[in-house]
Amino acid sequence: MGRGFFHIVTHMSDKSSLKEELIEGNIREYGYSYDSLTFPSTEQAEAFTEERDGLLRWLSSRAEFGCKGTKVDCRGLSPGCRACMEGSWSCLFINGRCNCDCFYCPSPQDQTGAPQTNGIPFASADDYADYLAALNFSGASLSGGEPLLTPERTLEYLTAIRKRCGDGIHIWLYTNGTLLTAETCRRLRDAGLNEIRFDIGATRYNLKKLCVAVGIIPTVTVEIPAVPEEFALMKEKLVEMADAGVKHLNLHQLRLTPHNFKNLSNRGYTFIHGEKVTVLESELAALRLVRHALENRIALPVNYCSFPYKRRFQRAANRRRAALLAGSGHEETTESGYLRSLSVSGAPSLVAGLCTTLATAPDSDDLWEMKPGGEGVCFSPRLWPLVRGKVDEVSASYHESALTPALSPSAIQRRITLPSGRCIAVARQQVIGPLALTPDMVEAILRGDGESMPREIRQYERIEAGLAEYY
Repeated sequence: MGRGFFHIVTHMSDKSSLKEELIEGNIREYGYSYDSLTFPSTEQAEAFTEERDGLLRWLSSRAEFGCKGTKVDCRGLSPGCRACMEGSWSCLFINGRCNCDCFYCPSPQDQTGAPQTNGIPFASADDYADYLAALNFSGASLSGGEPLLTPERTLEYLTAIRKRCGDGIHIWLYTNGTLLTAETCRRLRDAGLNEIRFDIGATRYNLKKLCVAVGIIPTVTVEIPAVPEEFALMKEKLVEMADAGVKHLNLHQLRLTPHNFKNLSNRGYTFIHGEKVTVLESELAALRLVRHALENRIALPVNYCSFPYKRRFQRAANRRRAALLAGSGHEETTESGYLRSLSVSGAPSLVAGLCTTLATAPDSDDLWEMKPGGEGVCFSPRLWPLVRGKVDEVSASYHESALTPALSPSAIQRRITLPSGRCIAVARQQVIGPLALTPDMVEAILRGDGESMPREIRQYERIEAGLAEYY
């Protein structure tokens, strides 16, 4: 919640302070086990960074960097990945149970459970399809666990989505492929599946099951973490996948979690601090594979989907979607998906004068409003030219919005009622503010000038660019 009214101090060392905060967060997450992890020394971090910079320089003239440099290469992305980049993708976890035991799996997969997305359960396939339509999603995926452990449930939801949303939505399914048959492929295709994504790491990189889907499901994709010790094998598999008819290869960065800690910590990896702990060698392996595919003109688009992309862009998309439903006319949704509210408080004469000025602006009725009690005015950035020059200080507050099950009235901003009568709540809460800003600070924010923004505000305004720093 809010931290109270304060003036922002900008002379602190932002970068070192943020690193310290992230390291402390990593230590808290793993406790005593943290000491068993290997993080790079300063010299090692510099050497690894130099190697990565060399890869990125080579790729800069040959690959397309997307989402502020967090995705490489974006030229041959599947329609599903495009929907994700546009922030218009919903992932339904159809179950939470898997029949494989991949060493890198980030969470337990031993409960079937009800289908859910972003913590919202959907026991009804029709309700989920109506939810997708109500929020205008252009992409939907069915994940798990392993969706083919509950094939009839998976087909039920797939059918409902296609029936409700028509051809305007791209639907894909994640699978390890072990249970796939040609008959299952035909049923999935006939129900409306556009794309199937295989985790071939679950089958020791065997493509036999994948080949069953080629020629039946329109788009066959491989999506796997980049495992450093499998780099040589993956170079061979690039050609084999291209020859087999795979249309896309998506590579992810290995991420450490409490669930896979024992497996990953025993493999000799170098770990990176950050919002979550990730594997350094995994990122370098992914970038090398992108380069290898381009260098050897392999007919398979290879995309590196980094952890910073997932953490920054996918989360921002979820916040932005809810913010559009929760905001008022005077609020603005920032790049990182938060609702920003600007206001001025002061003497009654100041407030009254501002109200008079703002009321005369064309089409301004929904762009400003009085604060409760008449102690101030909230205004849209579009009205800033009318406010600047009249005040020495502006207050800024930031709210985070989220779609949640309609279980509690706390923080509920509005409700979305589906045709069945099921309600989805749009909730919001203040994450910081009010903050006292000078007019120059306000203008830096409205220009999107991240370097001139106080550190306390940057994460709520802008999505950070580039891959994660090594430390």
